[in-house]
Amino acid sequence: MAQPDIVDELTHISLKRYAWGVAVTVMVAAAFLLVAPGLGSGQVPETINLTGEVEAANCAPCHIELGEAKKPGLIFSHGNHLVVSCNSCHFRMAHENGRTYTPPMESCFNCHGIEHGPQGELATSACQDCHTPSFPLRPRWHTKDWAEAPHAERSKADTNSCMMCHDAPTDCDACHVEMDIDISEIPNTYLGILPNKLERPAVDVYPTQPTSMGQCIYCHPDIDDFMPGVVIFEHAAHLRRNYDCTVCHPKFGHGIEQVRRPDMMSCYRCHGLTHARAGVVATEDCLACHPADFELMPSDHTEDFRVGEHKERAGTDPAYCAMCHQSEFCVECHRGQRETGPGSEAVIPADHLNAEWMPAHGKLYLQQEGSCGSCHDSRSCKRCHKTVMPHPPDWLENHAPAGDANGDDCNVCHTDRDSCQACHHQGVGRSELIAENCVPCHDEMKQEPAVDIQNKGFAEHAVHFNVADTPSRDEPYKCYDCHVSFGSSDQAQELAKIQGHDLRLCYDCHGALDVFDTQIAPYPGASLCRRCHADVGV
Repeated sequence: MAQPDIVDELTHISLKRYAWGVAVTVMVAAAFLLVAPGLGSGQVPETINLTGEVEAANCAPCHIELGEAKKPGLIFSHGNHLVVSCNSCHFRMAHENGRTYTPPMESCFNCHGIEHGPQGELATSACQDCHTPSFPLRPRWHTKDWAEAPHAERSKADTNSCMMCHDAPTDCDACHVEMDIDISEIPNTYLGILPNKLERPAVDVYPTQPTSMGQCIYCHPDIDDFMPGVVIFEHAAHLRRNYDCTVCHPKFGHGIEQVRRPDMMSCYRCHGLTHARAGVVATEDCLACHPADFELMPSDHTEDFRVGEHKERAGTDPAYCAMCHQSEFCVECHRGQRETGPGSEAVIPADHLNAEWMPAHGKLYLQQEGSCGSCHDSRSCKRCHKTVMPHPPDWLENHAPAGDANGDDCNVCHTDRDSCQACHHQGVGRSELIAENCVPCHDEMKQEPAVDIQNKGFAEHAVHFNVADTPSRDEPYKCYDCHVSFGSSDQAQELAKIQGHDLRLCYDCHGALDVFDTQIAPYPGASLCRRCHADVGV
């Protein structure tokens, strides 16, 4: 039966049943249409008018496969009605104000049961052709005492709707005569209906544009009323922080036959994130977002998954596991500290057992190779590295090594020292290359003779400390005499391990002659090498 608010918007057309059949035939003939462009193609229009005419173009973006009706108890196929204009049955757009509107039963009887001359019925009026056997045909408001006063009151206002199901001579008039009720015969006809078209302002949404509150609120007035018993969420709490909707909804919320909800991973961009001194951006307490009776363990976390099958997921997507599990949870099993059934033993990656692992793991960590965080946290790093690992966001403000740490602690990860050198030597670029300026930071450079210093870079600098005492130069070198910038790249340091010194800069002075044809610096050619490498052949 028609919903009350729908009935209020309908106008009865006062024509006899047979005459109405002719009118409907004309209407159906005029309503033949082609499927809207894009229907079935997966194309999404730029604009959907939520208050406009019901047509395929406004439905196809979300309902590309209309197919059979999904309403329980109803037998219906859109495919059988494609020759009829959509708004012949759908008098208004289906979604508004948090509700879904379906065509009232009255609209069906605009065609079903109508006789069209010799052609007979335009469409079947048999109940079982449109309703399943289990569907209760008696309306719910037809209470046990319906045949008494209730139906009489209803019929005074709307006898026409009764004629959708009842035959007046047998169902109405015969009963009235038997009960000696003084009432005229009930017209045995059903008058078709057409909607009163209300003038309404256009309300458009733009499914290809960024998500905004204006795109959602027309259909979802209570925008927090979703997934009850599963998620506790308030849009207002996030809007007060001025978060843009696209942070969580990068695409329009409805796609073709799907609802695009943010996944739990997107929540962890803020929840549980520590932002330097500001602390945790948003809580990671499970019960802040899920009801107390919600089952937190995913259904796929079976016993087999927990004992062994989880390693594939953990290896390919460690961030998924990290949403709920801290490294301590993993370590307890992987070190064999908790009984997990047969084969319960320590699980240590094979490469960790190689001697090369320790000096190489810092670089691998920086390159994000492997899943270090599955087992290790800052505390596990601190057992060897006295410096805080990983460094907090404000580390550079004061990153001097701890009292019991040394430079080797930094060298594990920071093999490319360009950025370090440029910053630490920023104030000494114009300084003189003398022991007093270098030894306070580089204790090894005070060793004499300088050619015995093991660090090649320190040795090259230390041998030039006393050039002011030589006949060829009367003042010390300054850093900028040789350096355009400080440090050397990671690639250059790797080459230095297998190659000798790059002597091109050295020979600019050693063995070279000035404009007066005087040697600038001693030790030309191979003699420069033999200062340190006495075993080099002549």
